[in-house]
Amino acid sequence: MEQNLSLYLHIPFCVRKCLYCDFLSGPQSADVQEQYVEALCREIQETSPEYREYQVVSVFIGGGTPPVLLPEQTIRIMETLKSCFILTNTCEISMEMNPGTVTPEKMNAYRACGINRISIGLQSANDGELKALGRIHTCADFLKAYEMAVEAGFTNINVDLMSAIPEQTLKSYQETLQKVLALQPQPTHISAYSLIVEEGTPFYEQELNLPDEETERRMYEITDGILRKAGYHRYEISNYAKAGKECVHNKVYWQRGNYLGLGIGSASLIQNVRFHNVTDISSYVNLMLGENSIGNEIENASKEHGEKFQAEKDCLKKGNAEKDCLKKSNAGKNYLKKENAEKEQEEKLTAEKEQVEKVNAEIENVKKDNIEKNSVEEGNTEKNNIESGNAACPDKNMIGRVKKLREEVQELPIEEQMEEFMFLGLRMMEGVSERRFFENFGRRFEEVFPGVIEKHEKLGLLEVTGEEFVHLKLTSHGIDVSNQVFVDFML
Repeated sequence: MEQNLSLYLHIPFCVRKCLYCDFLSGPQSADVQEQYVEALCREIQETSPEYREYQVVSVFIGGGTPPVLLPEQTIRIMETLKSCFILTNTCEISMEMNPGTVTPEKMNAYRACGINRISIGLQSANDGELKALGRIHTCADFLKAYEMAVEAGFTNINVDLMSAIPEQTLKSYQETLQKVLALQPQPTHISAYSLIVEEGTPFYEQELNLPDEETERRMYEITDGILRKAGYHRYEISNYAKAGKECVHNKVYWQRGNYLGLGIGSASLIQNVRFHNVTDISSYVNLMLGENSIGNEIENASKEHGEKFQAEKDCLKKGNAEKDCLKKSNAGKNYLKKENAEKEQEEKLTAEKEQVEKVNAEIENVKKDNIEKNSVEEGNTEKNNIESGNAACPDKNMIGRVKKLREEVQELPIEEQMEEFMFLGLRMMEGVSERRFFENFGRRFEEVFPGVIEKHEKLGLLEVTGEEFVHLKLTSHGIDVSNQVFVDFML
């Protein structure tokens, strides 16, 4: 019996880390990127035989900034993926992108290779706020990227927004919402998150001019009102969609479906077994392609980026006179140099052309590789085997490589499964079903969480309906203080 599966592919590259970002990402050379793509394709090939009984309902290509890759590299990844896994006819394939990294050629390539949903990280329509976040793009860049997406034929587009960010006011946040709603056609999906200042980021070291708590609360409230009036429905605490355009991939996470992460640091949950891949690029590439495939180059590039990142943190820590401070370091010079959007775009296009020329020879060599040739170019033998249930067993070396990628493999205790069922499910506006809980765990809500439901119902935080089996969902006030509710479902 086929089971559903969602795939996440991590592309850990970006032009420059944003000042709030704690994701596993950073700048790398074209050679490192090419080696990583080759390793990722190899992981896809060698992992897929484990999942021949699954059909893929969603794919999410995230990062980092996936469009940093050459179009040819993205196409190669997609061809490998489609040749090795069984994708449903309605499979949602999403890619996230920074507006400062896309071109019409890239957009067309994404659409042609099967990507059918894109997520554009705007964050704010105010250029001053974007600069404060350390973003590499302007609002004008976003508008161009959105137009490119529409012209390329994308009809399912998400826009990411952030509230409670440095220098932001209630007025400027409202203006951002209105500018996004003025897009034609309107986005099918809008994600609206509040900034969380994470330890280890430059923001964590700064004295930030953030909106006060009351302003942040008002931003939260008006988001729902403005988007609801524009025809969006809120289906998750921070996500809004037009009818039928809810993000399939994210719903899998919130409903504890099976998902498999590919690429460095990617997390997986398969049949209540959780694990993640190694987080070091060098280790990842060497495991998949052989020892010292990339070795020192990645190590040195990572070290160089770390030094630049630390220099920026140290510089920013000294005070709020950002420009004066940044001018004193090479990192700062690079940062300020990129303020000129037109010059930046020209530099990126030139670099892209150079990258194309540099890796074309390597791409041709990869095409001659028998494993990739069978699964990517022809894609028939393994695909047919998978579909017929007769795929040949992977050799021991393949199995060993895949196992070595995985860290912290843990079968979740039943208590943790029940916790996640509740606080992830309650993030959804539809709430959680006791009947489904009972089908999964053989127990009732009150048996596992005695007094919790009654407490939050009396506080006006939970709405309880149903008789034989109840149904729970957060009230509007409960959404505002959701963490207060979730903590009581911890066992």
